Amino acid sequence: MSARFLIAAIGIILSAAMSYAEPVEPVAESRAATYQIHHALLVKDIPAGAQSVRIWFWLPDDDDCQKVLDFSVVEGPSDYRITRDTMHGHRYLYAECRKPTSTTERLATDFAVRRQAVTFQLDPAKAGALNDAHRKAFAEYLRRDCPNMEVTDRIVELANKLCGKDQNVVTQARKLFDFVVDNTNHYSIFNAPKSSGKGSAEYCLNNKGGGCTDQHALFIALARARGIPTRLHFGSRLPAKNEGKDIDPGYRCWVTYFVPNYGWVPMDITAANTASAECDRYFSGLDERRLRFSEGRDLELNPRQHGPRLDLFIAAFVEVDGKPHASIERVLRFIELHDAER
Repeated sequence: MSARFLIAAIGIILSAAMSYAEPVEPVAESRAATYQIHHALLVKDIPAGAQSVRIWFWLPDDDDCQKVLDFSVVEGPSDYRITRDTMHGHRYLYAECRKPTSTTERLATDFAVRRQAVTFQLDPAKAGALNDAHRKAFAEYLRRDCPNMEVTDRIVELANKLCGKDQNVVTQARKLFDFVVDNTNHYSIFNAPKSSGKGSAEYCLNNKGGGCTDQHALFIALARARGIPTRLHFGSRLPAKNEGKDIDPGYRCWVTYFVPNYGWVPMDITAANTASAECDRYFSGLDERRLRFSEGRDLELNPRQHGPRLDLFIAAFVEVDGKPHASIERVLRFIELHDAER
């Protein structure tokens, strides 16, 4: 089945499944920002005699909260191309260097992007029930075997304990969200556990915290145990204090969960955990000081990488002669553009 036919079929299924209810639109907050961004990758320590270097590098894309206004590749091999993940549709810059003559390779992009803060004012009474059409359409987002987000017997028992007989998607999601926010801490909080480095629900539950991917993996496993479709998005935060600086901003992930009649609702548990005064906001919304690059884990890239599927794709993935190559440096520099500058 072609991707285009599959997308059309899903649209027909969902239209039929939800035709009985009027969809509820999110509330677009007044806060928005436009950024001019330079994003660069340096691949280092390429061994002498290497025959092939393959590079996949994060690129921004449009979504409901983000619009790419301008884009250019300013540095890289002449035969680079832009490809898309076949499962989730996010794109990246792909380049392959045959018989490199240098120990380094560089890729860099310049782009302008508009980010809109958004909030869903969720009313449990207006949320529809999840049905078989949803479960078929979103089977990928209900996987119980995704590495490090497995829905184990322990996860099922905990999710059922937290939610009981509740079948409402909104109130169940809130109970699971509150549990993770209240019972785990992000590593940036004093005395919190360090990140697992692999985004593990089990690690987060056992250690009562970790990195953002640990916290969101735990929520995803709990939500999928209750049959709630969830997706994991990856990007970078753009705090005002970093404006104009050449830095590696690391990454931040967040969740979207599906609520019938509302659609995909964004959630950032780590932001709620580290800024408790805004807990309600981050249950069903996102701020504008971030940038989304990719979605999902347990990935096959396009073109496919050698070796196993990738558990996480953070900023870039590089192979030298078919083997993963970790010696890379990433730099992101941004300035916020105001109306007079656009």
